[in-house]
Amino acid sequence: MARLNNALLPSTILVLLVSYPSSLAPRVVAAGAPLASAVETAASVLALTNAERGRVGLSPLRANPRLVRAAQLHADHMVAAGRLDHVLSGSQYAEPSDRLAAAGYTWQAYAENIAMGQPSAASVVATWMRSSHHRSNILNDTYTELGVGFSVDRKGQPYYVQVFGRPAS
Repeated sequence: MARLNNALLPSTILVLLVSYPSSLAPRVVAAGAPLASAVETAASVLALTNAERGRVGLSPLRANPRLVRAAQLHADHMVAAGRLDHVLSGSQYAEPSDRLAAAGYTWQAYAENIAMGQPSAASVVATWMRSSHHRSNILNDTYTELGVGFSVDRKGQPYYVQVFGRPAS
C-alpha cells in the first residue's frame, strides 16, 4: 500500500541497534522464546532492505523512530486481531495514515509492507522481493526513511511491518 501526498550491511545493523529507541523497540507478545529478539529482527529487516536497495544503486533508508512507532502499532494490532491486513476496521488506528498521525509523522509520501509467518528477517525480505508490489516499495527512490515493526502472537506466528516514508518538506 503506497500513498503520495500532492501538497553496508553490518554497519547498518550496528547503527540501528545503537540508535533504536528502547521505548519504541518492537515487542514480542508471545509467551516463550521468540524466533529472534525483536530489536535484532527489526535491525536485520532494515539492513536486508538496504542491501536490496544497494544492489540497484539506491541510497539506504534511514531508521525513523516515528515510523518505527507507526509500524509497531500495526504489528501489535494485527496480532491482537489475529489477521494480516493493511486496514483493521474497528482498530483505534485502522488506516496507515491514522498510525502515521498517531506517531507524529508528517509525510509527503508513504508505503507499507506487511507479512506474517516467515521465520526470519531474511525470509520475510526475500518474500517481499518476490512480490512486485512489495518489491516496488522497497526499491522506490521516493522513500528516504523506514520503520520496522515486529510482533509474535501467542501461537508463535510472527508479524512484520515496514513503513516507508518521505517526510513533508
